[in-house]
Amino acid sequence: MSLFFHSTGNPIFEFFFESILFLRALLFLGTRYKCPCCGWRIRAFTIGGGALKTRDLGYCPRCNSKSRHRRDWLYLRDNTNLFSDDLKLMHVSPKYSFSRKLAKRNNIHYFGVDLSHRRHVSSFMDITNSAFQSSVFDAVICIHVLEEVPDDLRAMEELHRVLKPGGWAFISVPIQLDQGTYEDSEFTSPEERMLAFGEAAHVRVYGLDLQQRLENSGFAVSVDFGTDIPAGIQEAFGIKDDENIFFCQKN
Repeated sequence: MSLFFHSTGNPIFEFFFESILFLRALLFLGTRYKCPCCGWRIRAFTIGGGALKTRDLGYCPRCNSKSRHRRDWLYLRDNTNLFSDDLKLMHVSPKYSFSRKLAKRNNIHYFGVDLSHRRHVSSFMDITNSAFQSSVFDAVICIHVLEEVPDDLRAMEELHRVLKPGGWAFISVPIQLDQGTYEDSEFTSPEERMLAFGEAAHVRVYGLDLQQRLENSGFAVSVDFGTDIPAGIQEAFGIKDDENIFFCQKN
């Protein structure tokens, strides 16, 4: 059984898909793992969508969170005020496993932004040319987006601009920590980008100099490396060690 999913914002379709996820999760009940995004305890992960086939450290059968989403959720829960304070949040290209919960929280004034229509997107816009005024958000979440943005420096400046002083941005990207950022604007076709950057939609492979790029945009940046996650946490929540978090504050 497989039903690969991209939320269109249709409430009937969302109800149908949520029902499939719930029924599937019943089949995966167990004690080996706990998904922090939805709170379910499960015996295994899946290949994604509505599939029943299992995959090691794959998607949560209840909320379809990936390993990186579970890692990111734990960081946000344990190291930020996202779940405690009254916040105005901008979520860039929201992933369903995140937005299904965050958009409903009473303490969060949620604004999902994207170029395409999906569930919980309230503003259609390019993050290099934000429609928001300056200093309006308390927090920004931007997970695996900047690698697809040609003018990423402009995007970083815009994320900094829309944050209030003292606000923070949670940023993660696919990254190779043993090299500098690799990009080449000559690669324009999906085939060329797949060969050069590993994904057809990507326009670069980031290196550790991402921190300097973010700092040049005005942020104070701290990096939380995936390799520092204790083995017990990785095992309990089904987390890989390849998701590195750049926590950026606007001073």
